[in-house]
Amino acid sequence: MTLEIKPISDDDLQPYFELMNDESIAVMAGTVPHPVTFEWAKERILKRRTQEIEGTLAQRGLFEDGVLVGDVSYFFSDGKVEIGYAIGKAHRGRGLATIAAKFAVDLVREHGITGPIRAGYAQDNPASGRVLEKAGFVPNGEGVGNSMGRGGEMPLYMAIYRDDVRLRPHRAEDFETLVTFVDDEEAFCLAGGGTRDKTAADMRARIEGYITKGAFFQVILFEGAAAGYVAAFEREDKLEVSYWLGRAFWGKGIASRALALWVERLAGHQGTCPRHLYARVAKDHPASIRVLEKNGFKAVSEDSYFSGHRNADVAEWLYRLTTA
Repeated sequence: MTLEIKPISDDDLQPYFELMNDESIAVMAGTVPHPVTFEWAKERILKRRTQEIEGTLAQRGLFEDGVLVGDVSYFFSDGKVEIGYAIGKAHRGRGLATIAAKFAVDLVREHGITGPIRAGYAQDNPASGRVLEKAGFVPNGEGVGNSMGRGGEMPLYMAIYRDDVRLRPHRAEDFETLVTFVDDEEAFCLAGGGTRDKTAADMRARIEGYITKGAFFQVILFEGAAAGYVAAFEREDKLEVSYWLGRAFWGKGIASRALALWVERLAGHQGTCPRHLYARVAKDHPASIRVLEKNGFKAVSEDSYFSGHRNADVAEWLYRLTTA
């Protein structure tokens, strides 16, 4: 079984009409009446294409082995982003709704939308609540929506998706944010070392230069916003990991979660546990030590170096990954 989301094309209009012309979908939706016509379905798709260009909504079809089985979308309500999804009646009961909800969240983040993500579901539809819970949403009160399928108001339970940590390859615009994070004297003193770039262009050139030589570099996203980075490079025949987090993101467990994601991704890329992954940390930086130890790193030796930021020698631990 291959699942994917992609734009609904003109060739998909007939199956889309059949999907939407379902009373069980209409009564749980806000903007779907029942019954609908083929022309209604066509106009809806055309309008949503325009709305995506305008940045107010995006919709994708959920395809299973090339067959349209549902749709996912996001839209804005009172300036806040919400997701929606629907699965055809013949395809329910196989976990596709949960997958659709996760795809909808991914679509929001892929489009660069930051902050919490909301969803509402009819109070007489507890199955949708379970779907959202499995997709990472938590309860967030109650509300009232209008349902064209019901011809009136629909009491809702609200849910919210927040505090998500993700990794992705860097984009040029990321460095405008990342360079502001290194303009922090206290953080540099805690870290003991590192390079402080003066401009976003300097930082981008330096990082991309490392990447061309085989370094790894991923941007850490917190609720879709660039929060820092995790990287790894070869040093003395060892792959050493490093990470940096903007001060506003300290104390939230983001670094630990980002490093765990990165190690998992590296293991998947290599096809084996990266047991020869190392990291260095100043002995007087307990927060960074906790990040490493939470992720299975163990201290294996000691070292020291001269820090220009501190104008002093810094004692450090060399850690090695011992579990995956």
